[in-house]
Order: sequence, then structure tokens, then C-alpha cells
Amino acid sequence: MTESELRQLHRRFGHPSVQRLAKVLERAGHQVNSTILEKLTEFCHQCQMHGKAPGRFKFTLKDDHEFNYSIIVDVLYLEGKPVLQVVDSATSFQAARFLKDMKAKTAWDTIQECWINTYLGPPDIIVTDAGTNFTGTDFKQYANLMAISVKEVPVEAHNSVGKVEAYHSPLRRAYQIIQVELKDEAISKEAILQMAVKAINDTAGPDGIVPTLLVFGAYPRMTSEDPPSPSIVKRAQAVRAATKEVRILHAKRKVNDALSMRNGPSTMATLDLPLLSDVRVYRENNGWKGPFKLISTDGETCTIEMPHGPTNFRSTAVKPYLMEETTENASTPEEQPQGDEDEEEEGDTIVVEAPQERPIRRNRGRPRNQYLTDLEVLDDRLTAEITNQTTITMAFLTHKEQGDWDLSLKLRKEGVITTPGAPFEASMKTEIDSLQASEVFRIEQFDYNKHGDVKVFNSRFVNEIKGKTTVPYEKSRLVIQAYNDDGKSVILTQSPTIQRASQRVLIALAPSLFRIPGKEIGMWIRDITQAYTQSTTFLQRLILARLPKEIQHLYPNDFIMVIMKALYGIPEAGTHWFGTYHNHHTEQLKMVTSTYDPCLLISTTKEAFSMVGMQTDDTLILGTRKFSILEDEELSKAKLRAKPKEALTPETPLIFNGGVLSMEGDTVVLRQKNQADKLQQINVKATNFKQVYLEQRARGAYISTVCQPEASFDLSVAAQHQEPTAEDVAALNRRIKWQMDNKKRGIRYIPIDLATAKLYVFVDGSFANNKDLSSQLGYLIILANESAKDDSFDIKGNLIDYRSVKSQRVTRSVLASEVYGMTAGVDMAYAIGTTIKMVTQQLDLPTVPTIVCTDSYSLYECLVKLGTTKEKRLMIDIMAIRQSYERRELQEVRWINGSDNPADAMTKANPNKALETFLDTNRLGIRVEGWVKRS
Repeated sequence: MTESELRQLHRRFGHPSVQRLAKVLERAGHQVNSTILEKLTEFCHQCQMHGKAPGRFKFTLKDDHEFNYSIIVDVLYLEGKPVLQVVDSATSFQAARFLKDMKAKTAWDTIQECWINTYLGPPDIIVTDAGTNFTGTDFKQYANLMAISVKEVPVEAHNSVGKVEAYHSPLRRAYQIIQVELKDEAISKEAILQMAVKAINDTAGPDGIVPTLLVFGAYPRMTSEDPPSPSIVKRAQAVRAATKEVRILHAKRKVNDALSMRNGPSTMATLDLPLLSDVRVYRENNGWKGPFKLISTDGETCTIEMPHGPTNFRSTAVKPYLMEETTENASTPEEQPQGDEDEEEEGDTIVVEAPQERPIRRNRGRPRNQYLTDLEVLDDRLTAEITNQTTITMAFLTHKEQGDWDLSLKLRKEGVITTPGAPFEASMKTEIDSLQASEVFRIEQFDYNKHGDVKVFNSRFVNEIKGKTTVPYEKSRLVIQAYNDDGKSVILTQSPTIQRASQRVLIALAPSLFRIPGKEIGMWIRDITQAYTQSTTFLQRLILARLPKEIQHLYPNDFIMVIMKALYGIPEAGTHWFGTYHNHHTEQLKMVTSTYDPCLLISTTKEAFSMVGMQTDDTLILGTRKFSILEDEELSKAKLRAKPKEALTPETPLIFNGGVLSMEGDTVVLRQKNQADKLQQINVKATNFKQVYLEQRARGAYISTVCQPEASFDLSVAAQHQEPTAEDVAALNRRIKWQMDNKKRGIRYIPIDLATAKLYVFVDGSFANNKDLSSQLGYLIILANESAKDDSFDIKGNLIDYRSVKSQRVTRSVLASEVYGMTAGVDMAYAIGTTIKMVTQQLDLPTVPTIVCTDSYSLYECLVKLGTTKEKRLMIDIMAIRQSYERRELQEVRWINGSDNPADAMTKANPNKALETFLDTNRLGIRVEGWVKRS
């Protein structure tokens, strides 16, 4: 039987087990391959969602601990009121108190009252469930102040708090009995609760041992005939004897359990999953749910992205969600051709609309229910098509493709496009002939011995109309639909792209280099045509694909494509192209990479000076006329197809990496490209406001990284809110409104004197100013000329790099946040400074010195006056910066007035006006509070 028939029987028989279905088929006289049935069941959505509950670990070996080492805390309800119950994990001794509310502070105060201040002080560990009153920041801060570790038990991991939950029932039963017996007495509920706790501690315990004996070394006196309390010596002997007996009983129980049962299910399949994999989780009330995204794993704890936010689950309650790769027709971002885009395209994003389903023709049987999944619908269609022996055609078109198809029909009717044949027929033939001539793929017969173990992907043509504003023509690209390629997890699939700082270094130097006499330095954009298919290296693994439907009729049914070189849609295609184009620059054009960015290259010949920034198939070139001619010649020799270079002129702006470069007089201005048109205000009352919050925050942050540093802090803070509140939305709306009103605001770059230029690093850090009490760090790096005065200095220059980021390290003081901010700024300045040094050496200019400016007096003293700190974690950072200062890698360290520090805008919501002033005028006056004159 075919796989489609087996899948249909699997559904018709109500998703039976593999054994049951195989037995039925064998009795009916069919040969059954159990492997295929197991695969069908494994990938079946209904079987995954309605599978049996997961197993749990049955036992574990624990270290011997004494009283008050670890306590387990949980909340139960008595007569509708919450009760905090505390149980010692070693002795099962417990305490309980009524809670007046469910706040974190109330829970902590109650634990202090009934346990910490009553017995041996704070325990080492407090084990809690995932309740919000225990997992809140306040509760954890109170515990950290007493050096207590809080261990949060994952969701659906009841065995981890089983001890305290096992005592809910005895405590509730004892409370009810005592309440009935004393109903005529005027005794408060709190007193009855303490009597119930006393009864539990005096009677119930592990293997019959009384918890009171384990803790206090004596049995409780119940009657007048009981002996008096023992002496201290007898108490110690009793404790040792009881503890020894308990440990013997526990050890015997563990050994017997280990011999009689397995240690729970295997969770390796879950723990070995890559991050962001699809998983399903088991909930007691609702069964299996999913799919959800796996965010992280820590031991046996899995963090899952649930609809209400990240949630921790025990690994036993999480399983991979498997999806069979039966359809590969929908267009995805990975398979969309990159580069070679028309300038008239306003957006950088292609929105894909789900295809309209054709009515499914049913041959037999009653109509299907409407709850079938997309996979089942597709299976039915395939089964019907195979049964009727008709051609299977599945072509899902995006809005853009459908629009280009309609435009082609219109232009052909008007006589604008006159190529023979059907729309895009000639362009598809040209594409196939060109790829075969370049040995990108070959067509051969499928051989099971060679290709049987290799997945065969689908392929399709992406058709579009080019030159819509000039001379329209049809263009087709062959795309391999390998977006579900399992093999990409073990290979390098992401090619490097230029850093924003590198791009701004190149632009910041441009106005100054334009003015150097005799060099004829200019700026150009080079756009490579069909970049991926021009890679010269061969793939290192076997990639197979079916022929696109448009040419299937030209070959027998069992012929396939063997992909040999990079092609659109293949995960590693970008890496192969980067290697080809990067080697072209380093070997043919004699260029070297910068000290920190492989996509920023600098020439090694003074006669043909140039800086090149690479971004996939686009290159931004700043160089001499001689280099421009050399680049054209070498490109022709390498037979790399490209469009003619575009030069930056007052009339012709350049578009590169999401930014628009325009020349205004002797300055260059960098602005964003159309992304601000997509910004919109967030309606907090909308049901999907959290998703809109995420989208608008990301779009605003993208614009900020391109050319609007003023928005960096607000958008960095907005990224920290996983569950935004109305207040968070209002704050983000204010910043988005500013960006919408300032679409044309960017960064202006002016000419400066490179012979006297200096690299200024302005750093700042705000201690515990974020909502989670973390610190915000920020820095700005400016290349400028200085005019000094008695107690101040003025700078005139260009902004190269800026950053506002939440500190990933714990900061325990204001000095720590300032040190971490300076470390980040100095590291980046050192990388940029060494790259600028490579440029100045080519131009026979002096080295640009680096000057660090901070408004923190304590940090200034640590660096220049050999001050010390008691925080050991800061010593290494301070010593490293001080060593750079002594080696003159940092020319100066200046203590400046806080009101003049432009980095203030990177760390505060209401900063000073220094950054705004500098961006408006490219000038800034700074008052100096302290400096050291060095010979």
C-alpha cells in the first residue's frame, strides 16, 4: 500500500496504535512496513496532541542534610483562607500560618515569623512552586539579603514539592477534627491551626519517626505519666540515634525502589533540541498543548514561550512537536532572492498572504468535519489526485508575484513586452540555461542507491517585472525550497554583514577625504546581479531538488536536479557568496580586513586607496578614481555580473543597508529609508496590542540604529518589557510619535582636519535605573577636532558609534555601572581607532589619539590617581583600562561636567541637551572638571 493510503487508513480507523493497525492490515492480506506506520504516527498532529501523559522520574539520590538546610513552602486553603505551610525537607518538621493576602511581602514576613525568627534562623534553600507571590522580584530580593537561595519548581513537576503537598491533607484533616471538637470553645482559627501543626509534628513522620524527636531530641510529653524532659546529653544521643535510623530507612527505600522500577522516561530528545524548536507540553487539565517555542534549557528545566509569557516546565512534561515536511510550496523569507531589488520598491518587507484553498473534491464518504488540520486537507487532496491520475499542481503566490503576473499580461497586451511565448516563459528558459552553463546544477535520473538517503526538496520560479519605471522586462529566478532543511543545523548558514559602526566610520571619513587635493576620492555603490549564483565554490553536501513544474514536461518523471553551487533558498548560499566576493577583494584588489569587521576592507596600495563596506550583494566604496578603474577591470576579469556603479552626487543619493546617503554641499547626511512610514501608535485596548508593541518597538529600534541615536535609550528600555503594561505602551508611543514627526532627522557628517583629529569616547552608566533594578550602560564615539580653553574645550566632528544597553553583569554600586560602561566604550573605541590608523597610514597622516571622557569622579580617580576599589570583580576591568592609559593607547582621561556629557542620553529618560546640540550643529562645548597634563 502507498504511504498516502496508509495515512488515510490511519485517520479513518481513529488514529490507532502501530501494532493494532499493522495487525488489521496483516489479517486483510496486505504486506505492512512497520517503519512507515511508526513514521506516520510519530508525525501525526492528533496522535501527538492526544498521546498518553508523560512519565516522571521515580527516584533520585540526594545528599544527607540536617534540619533547616532546605525548606519547602506552599499555600493551601482552609475555609477559603490561604495558609502558608512550611516543611523541612530533611525531617518533615513543619509550621503554618494564615495569610492576610497573597502579596510577596506578606509571604516573606510570614516565613520570618513562623520559621526564621523561631528556629535556627534562615535556611540555605527555599523551594517554592511557580506561584507569583514566591517568584516575584520582591520575595527573591528579601531572600538574597539573608543569603537564601530560592529554587523555583517548574510547572507540572509535582514530585519536586511532593513533600509539602503530601502534608496538605493531614494538616487539613487535623484542623477539621480539632475545630469540631472545640466548636463550643472560644478559640481562634489561628490557635486551632497551631494545634493541628503540633499534632502533625508529634505523630506523622517518615517511616514512623516523629519530626519533633528529630528536631528537639525528645518525644513530646502527652500525659503526667510520661518521663520528664531528658538532659542535654540524652537529647544529643536521641538525636543521633533517630537521625541514624532515618538515614538507614531512607537508604533501604532508595535501593529497593531502584531495583524495582526504571528511573523515569528518557528526556534526551527534548534536551538535545536546538533553541526555538517547536515543542508540546502536557497540562493535567487539558492534556497535550502546542506547538510552542523552546527558549532555553537548564538541567531538567525547559523554558517554553507560552501565550502568557515564558514558563518553566520539567523536561518530562515537554516533548518535541514533529511536523512532516510534506509541502514545500509556500514562499518563505529564506527562499526569497536577496539583493538586486528595484529602487522603486518602497518597503524592505514582503508580506505573504495565505493562499486561498481550492474546494476539495471528495469521491466517496460523508463530508469531513471542519476541524481537520492543513496537513490532513493536503493529504486528502493528494490522495484524490493520485486516485484520479491527474497532475498535481500547487503554486502559492505572494501579492508581489501575483501583481507582477497581472502586470506582465497588461504590458504584453499593450505591446510593451514583446518576448515570444507565455508570460515569463522566455525568462525561465534563460534562467535555466544560464544556471546550467555556470554548472550551478545538473539534471540526472534519480538513483535510489545514490540518492535514497537524501531528502529531495521542491523548487519553484520567482517571477517579477524589472525596470518598472524605465523599460519593463520579465525576470525569473529559480529558488530551492530548503527552508525546512534539517542539515542546516550543523553548517554555517549566516554570512557576515557590515556593522553599523563600520558603515559610519566610512561615511564619517568621506567629507574629509573628498577635500584631499590630487586624490580624486569619491563614493560609489556597486550592486552585483544574481549574487548567489555567481559563487565559485562548490557545495560541501549533496542537495537534491525536484524540477520546477514549468519544465517537468521536458524530462522523464524520475529526473531530478543535483545542486552543485550556491542557489537561492539553500541555507549556506550566502556563506559561499561571501567567500567568493571577499576573496575577490583581498586577492585581486589587494585589500585587508579591518581589525574588527570582516566586511570592512582597506586597500594596501597608496596609489589606489579605498575603503569598502560589504553588505551581501551591495558594496559601499570610498576610494580614489584609480581604484574605481581598477575595480571595474578586476570585476570584468573575474566575470562577475554587476550593474554599473552609482556615484554619490548632490543630485544622486545612494541607498545602502537601510540608509539613504545624500550630499548637501560639502557634507554627507545619513537618513533612514522609508521604515518610518510604517510606524504607528499602539492601541493598548486592542486584543493584539502586545504583538503590535513588539513590532513597533523593533521597527523603531531599527531606525535608531541607522541614524537616530536620540531614541536609543527609550527603545532599549522598551525591549526589556516582556509583558508591557499601559504605562510601558504610553512611553513607547511617545518615542514613536517623535520618530514619526522626525522622519527626515538623521546624522550629518562634515569635513574635519584629519591631521589634528582625535577620537573621543563619552561614557556613562546609570545604576539600577531599569524596572528590574539592572543598570543601563551607554557610550558615544566621536571623531572630532578640538579647540581648548582654560577649563573647557570645544569639539567639531562626526558621530561614529553609539550604544545604549542593559548591563548583563550584576552591578552592586554606582562605580560598577560606570566601569562597565567605560569598558564597553573603550573596547569599541580601541577597535575603531586601530582601523582608522590603517587609513591614516595609507594617507601619510598622523595617528589619531583616543581620549576618554567621564562624569564620574570616583572612576576618574581610580584611573588617573591610582585609586582602589574593594569590589574584586571591578579590579580586572580597572587594571586593563589603567594599563591602556599607561601605555598611551588612551591618550587622556578627562573628568567632565555631567551636564555636558552627550552619553547622558544613552542612559536616562530625561537627559541633558548635549547630544541633541551636537547632532544639530556637529559642535559641542564641554566643561572640564579635572584632567592630567601628560608630557
